[in-house]
Amino acid sequence: MSTPPDPELLADRIGDMLASLRRAMRSGRQIGELPPRHEAALAWLRRKRQLTTAELARFEQITPQSMGAVVADLVERGWVVKSKDPEDGRRELLTLTDAGAATVNQTDEARHADLVRLLATKLTADERDLVARGLTLLMKIEEEQK
Repeated sequence: MSTPPDPELLADRIGDMLASLRRAMRSGRQIGELPPRHEAALAWLRRKRQLTTAELARFEQITPQSMGAVVADLVERGWVVKSKDPEDGRRELLTLTDAGAATVNQTDEARHADLVRLLATKLTADERDLVARGLTLLMKIEEEQK
């Protein structure tokens, strides 16, 4: 009988696998006219509702100046709007526009299609069944959080 994997090691492996899977889904390609940094910024804004440029930069682990250039482009394209923070008038809050939300949704659909393609071409039917069973087990973690 084998020894069950250590939870710490298992968590590390799952984290590594998720990062690798995200990279495989992006597969080095840009979706439409949306560069990866723009895609990431839009996704963060969708999740968090409102952020500052500095907060976005921290999430993406880039300099605020680099994120400032991304934000300026997103504003110019009409995907993000800036507004004054009601609690601190010196800060600007960034919010996704309807056009920005539509753009990030289209990107999600393309990434989903990429994942479907990878699952269909890289795994056998038996391997996909194993993945499905593993996901069922992982869903127990989510259920316990509710």
